[in-house]
This record gives sequence, structure tokens and C-alpha cells, in this order.
Amino acid sequence: MTRDEREALSQRICNFYIDSSNNSVKTTYRQHGTTKYLPKSGRPYKISDEQLDGRVKSVNNLCGLSQRKLGRRFRVHHSAISRTLRKRTSVVIRKRRKATKMNSEDQESRARKNCGKLYRKLLSGCDVILDDEKYFKLSGNNVGGNAFFYSANPVTSSPNIEF
Repeated sequence: MTRDEREALSQRICNFYIDSSNNSVKTTYRQHGTTKYLPKSGRPYKISDEQLDGRVKSVNNLCGLSQRKLGRRFRVHHSAISRTLRKRTSVVIRKRRKATKMNSEDQESRARKNCGKLYRKLLSGCDVILDDEKYFKLSGNNVGGNAFFYSANPVTSSPNIEF
């Protein structure tokens, strides 16, 4: 049943009650003066539509953002951020994928050969100091906060965000 059909039905029902009951029955029509569906009242949104547009633009195709950080930045609770992104926008949190490794034997043989050339070139008249410490960037997928990214359409996200 469409909205117009529902409104027509409610108009017929109100007319029936007005005609048959001699104004002794309280009806929606007498309370509100109309048979049209009125907007439902309720708790207002924490984030208005204008604020929401700016926040969606600031979050779209970015990684390394948690909902708690976003909540602190915009001064709302993190559950309000989660609820707003889930119900009122098309932005979805997605898991980053690992980039593909060498996919052919040709690439592997070229890498092995070129690494050997570089190693021989470095050893001619130079001392090599090896360090056993691990170095990693804070922007990679190895940091827990960077394992996910926000995107409305994953096709439009750049490869360095998606992988």
C-alpha cells in the first residue's frame, strides 16, 4: 500500500467516524486537524546533516583513524560516530589487503640477479655493517590502527590506502 493510498484510507476512516459518531469519538483528525502523516518526533541527531557532510569528506578513503579518535576530534561519543556512519552514510569500514608479492619466476630471477650485482658492487672497497634491529614505518599495515580504512566506494580508493 502506497503512502497516497494510506492517506486516502485514513481520510475515509476519519470521515466515517465524523459522520457516524456525531463527534463523540476522539480521532486523529480532531487532534491534529489533518489526516496526512506528520513527521515523527523523537530524539534529535547528535550530528546535523551539514556537519555530517564535512565529516564524511574528512573520513572517506583514509586509514589509521579510529572511531574513538574521530569522537574526540568532533567532541561526540565514539558510539555516535559508529551509529552515524552505519545508518546515515554509505561509508563503510573495510579491511586493508596485503599487496601481492612477486607473481612470476621472471621477477624473482631478476630480483635475485640484481641483488647479487648490488652486493658485489657494494663490497668493492667498502665495509658492510649489518644491524639486526627491525625498522618499520608507522604508516604500514603492521600497526593495529592502520589495519582498516573508511571508504564509501572501494573502487575509488587509491592503492596505497587499500593495500
